[in-house]
Amino acid sequence: MTMTPSVNTTTVAGVIGIVSVMTLLKYIMTSRRRIHVPTLPKIDPPPKFSDTDADIIVIGGGFTGATFAARCGMDGRKVVMIEKNMGIDDTFRGEGLLPAGVNTLETLGMKDVLDDVDGNIITEYAFHDMRLGGKPAIVRLPEPGMLVMRHSSFVSALRNKVLSQQSVTVIEGVGKELLKENGRVVGVKYRRKGQDNLEEMRAPLVVVSDGHYPHLSNEFQTTYKPVSESFVLGILLKDHEFGEGGGKHRADMIVGTSHAQYTVYYLNKHDIRSMVVVNGHTPSDLNKFVEEKVAALAPDHMKESYLRSAKSVSRVQSVRTKSMAANVDSTPGVLVLGDAFNNRHPITACGMTVALKDVCYWWNALSCVKDLTDDKAIYEQKLHFHKERLDWAYALNVMAEFSSRLFSLNDESVIKMQQFMIKSLRSVPEEERSKPNDVSGLFGGTITDPKAVNNMLDGTLQGTIQEIYDTQPYLYAVWEAMKVRRKWNAIMKEIMEPYA
Repeated sequence: MTMTPSVNTTTVAGVIGIVSVMTLLKYIMTSRRRIHVPTLPKIDPPPKFSDTDADIIVIGGGFTGATFAARCGMDGRKVVMIEKNMGIDDTFRGEGLLPAGVNTLETLGMKDVLDDVDGNIITEYAFHDMRLGGKPAIVRLPEPGMLVMRHSSFVSALRNKVLSQQSVTVIEGVGKELLKENGRVVGVKYRRKGQDNLEEMRAPLVVVSDGHYPHLSNEFQTTYKPVSESFVLGILLKDHEFGEGGGKHRADMIVGTSHAQYTVYYLNKHDIRSMVVVNGHTPSDLNKFVEEKVAALAPDHMKESYLRSAKSVSRVQSVRTKSMAANVDSTPGVLVLGDAFNNRHPITACGMTVALKDVCYWWNALSCVKDLTDDKAIYEQKLHFHKERLDWAYALNVMAEFSSRLFSLNDESVIKMQQFMIKSLRSVPEEERSKPNDVSGLFGGTITDPKAVNNMLDGTLQGTIQEIYDTQPYLYAVWEAMKVRRKWNAIMKEIMEPYA
């Protein structure tokens, strides 16, 4: 199924619309593959490493760092993972792994970590528009569905996998500075937890995965910096009742509140999570904000749940959303992965999936590099990596950024596009929803063809414009269509800039 409608091209405005859209998409598809990777600097003399040095140092033992360290340890690599806090940190953050991410975890040979994760499988999204009313629009996700869980539960299971590897050493501490010789990274200065003195460790390859708020990886963010325009509240609802058709394996996404976008789902057998995306700065008193804004503007059947939840905790949890395109770097001796490398809005829950795919690439790539001091071989893998990941990064990141704007902005033109998409999804016959299609594949991360993404974007715009012409007087429709097209172009320019 595609979102592309049949457009009446007999009108001048329709023709102009098609030409402008196709010209922009053609530009995107041809220009986004122009990747410039800086040349490999010549290191003279090359650094030397001893047999007692680690093969790989991983800085950061969060989701990405722990996955990378565990997988390398399973291959017998001598790995040291430095993590500032190996205890359980129940801070709210990414909680969804798309079907494509679950499949990638299996490819890595690490699907067994899910046995220790307290989570739930989401099989479908239900989009509710409070302005339109009526039944929700349903998007069935591809097999095996989306895994949702407390982030701490997943990271804890991954760290247990790390600790079970005989060739991996875990140090609880903080990486403070990268060691360099003649411009090449050769190790790290770090401070152990509870100690004042700095220690040094050397390795031919240092993997920096210092997360959402990076320290060491800042110097490699040369082209793109993190941008944050909204925040997400992570609320555990008390005594919440789902609406008609809701259940443990469905995520309800509620839009049209003129304030925020709400998503509600079972996090595990007992807990119900609500993620609320709000544009702007994070208020200082989040509990008060939930009571006065979130609960007040929520659907009637949810108001009491939010009020009870805000009163039951000392502080409602939140996280800033961040978006950052991948930075291309050629510094020898170092890889940057995870949120420190590439960030996108969490609305489609694709962050961990992108990170897993990056880890999977480098696991395969490094297995082909016999000597980790061979900077040329790893540089060639970096070149291939940035070309190889274009399709999946483009599909997942663009879907996340487009969806975040489509379902959270209150601009009149955006609302028209939002409502067209929801009505289009509603029109899909029940028997067709369970069949594989572009929409479910894009939301599930299993389709990474940029053409499928562009068809959906193009169809959303053209369908919205056609609906305007079908329902409004001609001259008014010309004006409204022009506003929609102008807004769409502005959104696309912002989203596509990293790929141009």
